[in-house]
Amino acid sequence: MLEVFSKFLSFVGDIFDFFAKTFFEEPIYFFSRVLEEPLSSFYELIFVLFLLGVAASLAWGVVAGVVNRSMIRFIQPVETYVRFFGKVGAWVITILVVSMVYEVIARYVFKAPTKWAFEVAYMLMGTVFMFGIAYSLQMRRHIRVDFLFDQVNDKTKAVIDLAGYVVLVPMLLWLTAGLWDYFHQAYKVDETSGESAWNPIIWPFKFTFVIAFVLLLLQVMLEVLKNILTLVGRKVPPPPSVEGLN
Repeated sequence: MLEVFSKFLSFVGDIFDFFAKTFFEEPIYFFSRVLEEPLSSFYELIFVLFLLGVAASLAWGVVAGVVNRSMIRFIQPVETYVRFFGKVGAWVITILVVSMVYEVIARYVFKAPTKWAFEVAYMLMGTVFMFGIAYSLQMRRHIRVDFLFDQVNDKTKAVIDLAGYVVLVPMLLWLTAGLWDYFHQAYKVDETSGESAWNPIIWPFKFTFVIAFVLLLLQVMLEVLKNILTLVGRKVPPPPSVEGLN
């Protein structure tokens, strides 16, 4: 039993090492490029702004938590950042609908189908799913076995959630680092989709995978913290009501 546990800890250590080397060392290139040529690439700038947003929300949370002596005040700014991307995903649906309506009219009314509609559709739909993952977790909208989970008290629910998150966090680190590598390899060679005559570069779409799993990792860590607060008897506010596009 001890040997199995030791191997598991070694496996988790390897995952942390892979995450640290992959996700913290390679992105430095993007920061240096944006500093040297801030207007050279829209996507590199977006990537840097995203990471700065993560850092800013965490810093804001730390300051708010220390000033107010409240862990809940630490959590709120980071969750606001996650919700922002949930709203971005909601607006992307609007763009998707407009592009599909345009394609239908162009194809069946003017007999002039576009080259880009198919690829724009799957990229936008994928972005909606990606940006909704962490938001759905925050709003507690992911699937549960509710008929069992709802029968227990809050502290038992917190224990169940914590057990799941302990297993999930190493996997998320591994997936986030792996998706970063997946995106970065496409970026280095300017990989194109190869799916249509339009044949756009694909790495900006792959970048949404990285955004999604960084946000999911952040939200999972916040859920761990909220469950710990529940176990020690602190009141944790419920998630806000589901918002529209406002």
